[in-house]
Amino acid sequence: MNYRKGLSENEWYIMQVLWERGPAGLREICDALQEKKRWTKHAVTSFLKRMLEKGAVGIDESGKVKQYFAVWNREETVKEETASILDRVYQGNLLYMVSNAVKERELSKEDIAELKSILDQAGEKRDE
Repeated sequence: MNYRKGLSENEWYIMQVLWERGPAGLREICDALQEKKRWTKHAVTSFLKRMLEKGAVGIDESGKVKQYFAVWNREETVKEETASILDRVYQGNLLYMVSNAVKERELSKEDIAELKSILDQAGEKRDE
């Protein structure tokens, strides 16, 4: 796996904004996170600087306002982070990770049906 230097917890919040909204200026990012984080512009700027250094985000300075955008693909980044968590926290034991997650979260009937479907598909692939 070609794992990139991981994102901090705070950087994940910013990436979520950029993945959901697309390119955004500093003010837009701060506003989007105001309710959850109440960060100052200075704090967000510091996070963005580190994210630029990691290559996670890019910056477009061609307009009046600098626009930050996600460079890393959301799906691939989530896959890599999940694999890292699985290895670091659960020593690669997927059953332990899923069991822990299911016990800690309330699952809807739809969630349970989807989880069963995923497991059934995994079982079918094993039988092939």
